[in-house]
Amino acid sequence: MSDFPAPAGYDVYWEKWIDAFEAEEAEIIEEMKEVEDFEDYEEALDQDMIKHSHIRTIITPFGVLPITEKTRASSHFKLWVGHSNFKLTKDFYKIIGGSSGVEALDILTPYRFRIAIGKMFVDRDVMKTVRDCMVEHISGQSNDGDEK
Repeated sequence: MSDFPAPAGYDVYWEKWIDAFEAEEAEIIEEMKEVEDFEDYEEALDQDMIKHSHIRTIITPFGVLPITEKTRASSHFKLWVGHSNFKLTKDFYKIIGGSSGVEALDILTPYRFRIAIGKMFVDRDVMKTVRDCMVEHISGQSNDGDEK
C-alpha cells in the first residue's frame, strides 16, 4: 500500500531524503545514553554495553574518505526525493537542473529523483517550481503510453 494518495493527473510528490549514516549515528547516541545510567564508564565497558565501532569510510574517486559529520552530504545540502507518476527522460535533467535553487540532481530510477536545494532558497518554493515545470513539460507529450 502506498503512503501517497493517488493523483488525478501527472504529479510529483516529495519526501525528505534520509541519510543512512544519520540513522546509524542515532543508534550510537542511544547506546551512549544507556551508559549514562551506570556510575562508572569502565563498568559499562566491562559489561559490553558499548559496541566498539570502527571508523566508517567510503571509497571515492579521490581515495578513501572517513564518514564524519563534516563529510556527510546531509550536513551540506538540503536533500529531497521526488516521486513522479511519469517516466523521467533525458529532458528532465535540463528541466529540473535548470530550475532556480537546484544545486544538484540525481535521477535515481525512471520515476524517482533527488535534488539538493541551495541554502539561500526556500525548499517548498523550489519544489513547487520544479514540480510545475515537470508537469507542464509532460502534460502535452506522450510518455511511453503512460498518458493520464
